[in-house]
Amino acid sequence: MARSVYQQGAPPRKSRARRVFWAVFWIVFWLSGLLLGSVLGYLHFASEGTVSRAVIAYIKGETKPENAFPGKRKVTLLIVGADENRDHRKRVVNTMARTDTIIVAQVDFVNQRIHALSIPRDTLVRIPRHGWGKINSAHALGGPKLLVETVSTLLGNLQIDELVVVSYKAFEEAVDALGGVTIEVEKRMRYHDNWGDLHVDLEPGVQHLNGKQALGYVRFRHTDSDFHRIERQQKFMRAVKERLKDPSVWMRAPQVLAAGLRHTRTTMDFEQLLALALFARQLNDEQIRMETLPVRDGSGTSLIVKREEATRLIRELGFWDQ
Repeated sequence: MARSVYQQGAPPRKSRARRVFWAVFWIVFWLSGLLLGSVLGYLHFASEGTVSRAVIAYIKGETKPENAFPGKRKVTLLIVGADENRDHRKRVVNTMARTDTIIVAQVDFVNQRIHALSIPRDTLVRIPRHGWGKINSAHALGGPKLLVETVSTLLGNLQIDELVVVSYKAFEEAVDALGGVTIEVEKRMRYHDNWGDLHVDLEPGVQHLNGKQALGYVRFRHTDSDFHRIERQQKFMRAVKERLKDPSVWMRAPQVLAAGLRHTRTTMDFEQLLALALFARQLNDEQIRMETLPVRDGSGTSLIVKREEATRLIRELGFWDQ
């Protein structure tokens, strides 16, 4: 009688399956070990422990909105870009200077959206205990606390939960840590201001800007108006979001936050900022809306708020729905 296939020397099915299982197991084991070793090595040599802190926060769930901001269905932020007046040696001589950029952003975790409102720096407002003046002078008169109070009053006693005051140095270093940002420069931009340490020299067209160039782009307004500058700031923020979609760039997010925080004053901690960055990254363009406070020309260079339009817009943005 002829021998079966098994009897002719082929291994039994169970034995072959067992070998395949262990082969796959060891491949996965070694690959996992290699990956883990690479990650641990990366964390060990990361500067300032920023990456390590970010990974630990992520693993522990501290970057989830419900943990970073317990009990909050939405968070309202006041984001400010502050001037730094300098002397002829480029030393900062006034840290409580006027604000160049004022943005109120509401991050809605439940409805998965971010709504932002830019306030023109020349908007005429009532500054508590100081009378009428341009809103960009509130920070110079009383620091961040007075600016928060002024903005809150302007927007109908809006509750502002957190504050971020970004210096120009923070902006430059964060953009450089990001590896620069690609954006289309609309026109020739050239301007030099030694007192404000602002030097802009950009040609029109699509360009990859470093930190100093990007700062010049978002601050420039010397041949147009503050409205055009706000448009450029909003355009820049959209470009940064696009940049962060690149997985290789996203790996730099902790370093970007660390670079920015070295010259930033904020009421939030690192984990909360990272939670906001993670939340914003997963939103699409339709979930992020950026508007400008409706104003009209006043006397001189002052701008007057269009109250009815402003009220309608603020309500539409959902700022009063706490």
